Amino acid sequence: MKNRLNLPSSGDIKKTLRLEDGKLPSFPQAAAKLLEASKDEKSCLADLAKIVETDPGISVRVLEIVNSAMYGLKRKITALSEAVVFLGLDEIKKLAIGMTVFEKLFKSGRAEKFDRLLFWRHCIATAVLSMEIAKQTRYPDPEEAYIAGLLHDIGKVLLDVRGRVNYGDFIADLETSTDLIIEKERGIMGLGHDDAGAFFCSLWKLPEKLTLAVKYHHQPFENLGLTRDERLLISIVSAADFLCWTQGIGSFDLIRPPILAPEVERTVDLDRINLIDCIQKMNKEVDAISKFYHFVFPSADQLKENLLWTNLKLSKANTRYYYQTDPLALMQKEASEISAPSSGMELELAKPLAKAKTIKEVLDTVMYQVGQMFEPLHWSILLKDPKTEDMMFSIVVGANRDKLQGTRLPKGEGIAGAIMEKGEPLIVADVEKDPRFSSRVDQYTGFKTRSIIGAPLKTEDKVFGVIELINRINEDRFAPKDLKILSSIAEYAAIAIERAYYNQALTALATKDALTGLKNRWSFERAVSSKDDVMKRYGTIFSMLIAVVGGLKDEGDAGNDDVLKRVAGLLNTTKRRQDDIFRYGEDTFILLLPLTYADDADLAKYRILKVFSAAFPYDDQDPVQLQIQAYTVSAEDSVHLKTLVKGVLPKSKRLVNENSVKEIEDHLHALVENEIPKNEPDTERPSSFGKAVSLGGDFIRLKTRESGHIQVERLSMTAVRFRVPKSHGIEVNDFLDIRFTLDDLKKSVVERRIVVREIRPAYILADFYNPPPYSKDLGFYLMS
Repeated sequence: MKNRLNLPSSGDIKKTLRLEDGKLPSFPQAAAKLLEASKDEKSCLADLAKIVETDPGISVRVLEIVNSAMYGLKRKITALSEAVVFLGLDEIKKLAIGMTVFEKLFKSGRAEKFDRLLFWRHCIATAVLSMEIAKQTRYPDPEEAYIAGLLHDIGKVLLDVRGRVNYGDFIADLETSTDLIIEKERGIMGLGHDDAGAFFCSLWKLPEKLTLAVKYHHQPFENLGLTRDERLLISIVSAADFLCWTQGIGSFDLIRPPILAPEVERTVDLDRINLIDCIQKMNKEVDAISKFYHFVFPSADQLKENLLWTNLKLSKANTRYYYQTDPLALMQKEASEISAPSSGMELELAKPLAKAKTIKEVLDTVMYQVGQMFEPLHWSILLKDPKTEDMMFSIVVGANRDKLQGTRLPKGEGIAGAIMEKGEPLIVADVEKDPRFSSRVDQYTGFKTRSIIGAPLKTEDKVFGVIELINRINEDRFAPKDLKILSSIAEYAAIAIERAYYNQALTALATKDALTGLKNRWSFERAVSSKDDVMKRYGTIFSMLIAVVGGLKDEGDAGNDDVLKRVAGLLNTTKRRQDDIFRYGEDTFILLLPLTYADDADLAKYRILKVFSAAFPYDDQDPVQLQIQAYTVSAEDSVHLKTLVKGVLPKSKRLVNENSVKEIEDHLHALVENEIPKNEPDTERPSSFGKAVSLGGDFIRLKTRESGHIQVERLSMTAVRFRVPKSHGIEVNDFLDIRFTLDDLKKSVVERRIVVREIRPAYILADFYNPPPYSKDLGFYLMS
């Protein structure tokens, strides 16, 4: 058992948890005995009652649940012996164990940020969903799956109560991180909650299957020699945990579904399970029990399949990403055989891609590292237009970016077209000898292509783009070893792009109203849930406008959508840049106005009404009205805003996001067009661009190794203007390595490769070749 569990050592536990007082965390005795009894086929009601009655408080609480509205019994039950007649032995066991664990172990904690009711809500939901999935997968003991789901995150309680690092601070850090929660725990706390929980489950001598489920619900387990039932139980709990996060029932208030270990999807075929039915049954049971625990679950009528399936796609992308072989290992192995980057900058791909939150950040990182690794003269990402199947130069870096950006190639044309059609990487050492090469791009740009390598970007079996590299700065031709590395980068990059795409889609589904594009009710309630956050965002005094649209037609009338979109548009045009607008209900909008007192709130109200009157003149046949109420609020009282709004709008109908998420290959092209700023032609850059500076430095001309001093006169994030004091042989399109020192407090050194664009008698104008996506020192310097 110990070999299969691979438990952390006592020393590792002591490094992570505070155990100096000699008191180890203990599992509730009554719950342990109940678990033991549940495995004894000879145990009966009398045995169960005897165990529960050893703790009178638990016995009373169990009877309270039995007599609650959840079960709707016609008369009051006063003894467990009566309760079992109505509910059955298994149900009483389940309730007794759950209540014992909650009261004795989960109820109170150390960190305020770790909301224990929110956490218990997740545990109950995971338990119920585990039981429902167990029934559909014919697991022999669904009640055991319930208990495993209930205890799967017990390690989080231990990290909170005994952790040497404050767990509340850890949770706060998660809000600005894209890392997996479990990986973040291991990096900051010292151990993940899975390892910590399994250690103590083993110490408490809980059943082996439960300990395995706690240990491996976030980890691979395929090669441990587990039995079928053990693998199935782990997979059931892992899938249930994931599904709860997809429905907004996580253990923290975050939109962050975990990944599923690859063997989970092989053990539990999610496509063959009626997930919607399982979740609806879960919703029904936890909605009933929530009245007893005083917490709120998303109701069954809010469930939308598109949210579930978007999360599943994101999970699959996350799984492929985190279990993908890191291409850095291959790069480092091959680096000595490829011309090394002369800038000396470290090659790094996995870490920045893991942190990337948007598609733009992913693409910036990929293009930068490709430039660092291969030093191409020109490189680009071409994406397929799903409507025409043309290829478009969507991201272009290098000598011809201004001409190529946005240019289209017909389906199948050129080397990129061949890669797109075949879905296989391709190298052409000499384009003159390859009939697939199309010279049209060279004719258009005036460029001379000699050598090309390219690799497909694809998700599973669908190609959505191509990374293409043309020529090298040093004029060497690309070799097969280059193609091997580029293929690895492309595979890694495609998964990262897919992750970012579905992550953005998921966030939009959860936070945006599908009809108007405004922030939704969930976003409003989150915005005002913390006094500290409200004070940072809106100030000590702010105002709230509640706008209700009247005169809408019967529900379902298409004309209502047009009216509501127009109202959302006029609210956007009349608001200040710092104001926030939310669509709270079907006919209701809320505006939060930072640092705004009552008089200014009234001005904002009348400004909106004036614009509305002009847009919607009164019509007896179609009378659309807008009523606005203004409230001025102190940040100290902001926690009561949700109650205030519900009081003012008791009948406001909660909206369900009807938006759907398009497949990545059908929508990425359009999304990138919107996200990536268009390059401005170099010829339009004025000589007085950027910031005026006077900085000394040096240059090396790559072609001849000639060197000398430079005086930098103007500087931006992408370009530099400088003088060379003496005569030189520098020509347009030459590559130089330059080094200069900023006159900031740190005397920061900037090293860049540049390509010369223009030579004048008084100065030289150049672009930075492949500038890094993030450069804090230079960025702060230019803003100062």
